[in-house]
Amino acid sequence: MNTVNRVLVVVLLVIAIPLCTILLVLPMPALGAVEGQLTALVSFLDRLQPFVRVALGILFALTLDVIFVLLIAFEVRRPRPKAIRVKQAAGGEVQIIATSIADRLEYETNLLAGVLRSKAKVSAKRQGVVVELDVETAAGVDVPEKAGQIIETARRVVEEKMGLKLARPPKVNLRAIPYPTTPKSRPSTSREDWSEEARPQAGTDEGQGD
Repeated sequence: MNTVNRVLVVVLLVIAIPLCTILLVLPMPALGAVEGQLTALVSFLDRLQPFVRVALGILFALTLDVIFVLLIAFEVRRPRPKAIRVKQAAGGEVQIIATSIADRLEYETNLLAGVLRSKAKVSAKRQGVVVELDVETAAGVDVPEKAGQIIETARRVVEEKMGLKLARPPKVNLRAIPYPTTPKSRPSTSREDWSEEARPQAGTDEGQGD
């Protein structure tokens, strides 16, 4: 339904842009053209028989009402959750909701050391399940090693623990937290410090002179 909404919005905007431009730039010719079309339409309807005019009105009204009701129903109704069939189930047909698979992947991934949080996206294809993981790790982790652990964990969860088949290897978008940047503090070298350090030396020199 989202695709239909986008198409309708694009079509309405494509129609509204030139009409509004013409109406605002050339209001009198545009209104005159609209008036001429309305006059022609009124003349055409006036020539029709009353029962024909009423029948056409009812037909067009019912058609538009059905279209509008369908659009409202598609917009209001809750979409069914996407389910993926388990191919390794014996004795029947079992389906798992995609959100359940994503929750399981996030739970198992968050148990890995160095993983702060993860977000899983699961979709079904003809060849199997497509998995994409957005993972945030702590600073200083070995990126290739951690990515391999995450991929292996996702594969084990999907294929071994949930009985599904991967359409392709899991995709991992890894983001490591950067190291904190703190300004380096430098020791103070004021004149008073230098004078205090120099005083004992001066006294020592005098004592040596005596």
